[in-house]
Amino acid sequence: MISAHETEVTFRFDALHWRFKATVDAEDYRLKGIRNALGPVDGLRILDLGCGKGRFARALQAEGAVTTGLDLSTAMLSEAVGVDRVRGSARSLPFRSGGFDAVLAVEVFEHLDPTTWSATLREARRVLAPRGTVVVVDKSLASWNAQRPWLPSFLMKRIDERRGRWMYPPDGPVRERWFWPNTLRKEMRMYFDDVRIVHLLSPAEEDRTLFRKLPMARLMTLWSARAGGGADV
Repeated sequence: MISAHETEVTFRFDALHWRFKATVDAEDYRLKGIRNALGPVDGLRILDLGCGKGRFARALQAEGAVTTGLDLSTAMLSEAVGVDRVRGSARSLPFRSGGFDAVLAVEVFEHLDPTTWSATLREARRVLAPRGTVVVVDKSLASWNAQRPWLPSFLMKRIDERRGRWMYPPDGPVRERWFWPNTLRKEMRMYFDDVRIVHLLSPAEEDRTLFRKLPMARLMTLWSARAGGGADV
């Protein structure tokens, strides 16, 4: 059953699907981070949670991966051309246990109700093969703004939300939620071994000493972890 939170998120993505890109550059820093976390992807069965228009799934597919995308937005999925895709919730995946070598979630957790993180991670763990890898890429609450490095990123987000420049209305039932890197790490440790955090350096951050010297200041964080030897949680 789709929750009220998921219904609102789906509505917003359906209504604003035109805002989102259908492709990702082969040298995109997030994609590089994913490659580093997964290693060679040729032949890997990869599930892309919240795949949107399938841009990351297609990029990995071009490198030999066998990708499947999952999303709740019909409008976004309709543009995920060339990717095997399924409409569904990350809280209850319509896939058999142990069927994937990797599960990917790029800027997905920021749209989830935090109370569903555990169920989402448990499902990701269930569908992973033994020693499979989960990779999450999302925004960090600890980050600073690349254009105005004297301001925290979340403060700029709040200002833009009030100006109506963000995806969700400031008075709406859902807000995009950023989080501290260790908060998600603690949740992941319930289901995965050896949870690692990498703070990704974006092109906008490369020229500023703050972001080169202080990784925690960077906007995007990548979490990766491996499933244990068995398929069951």
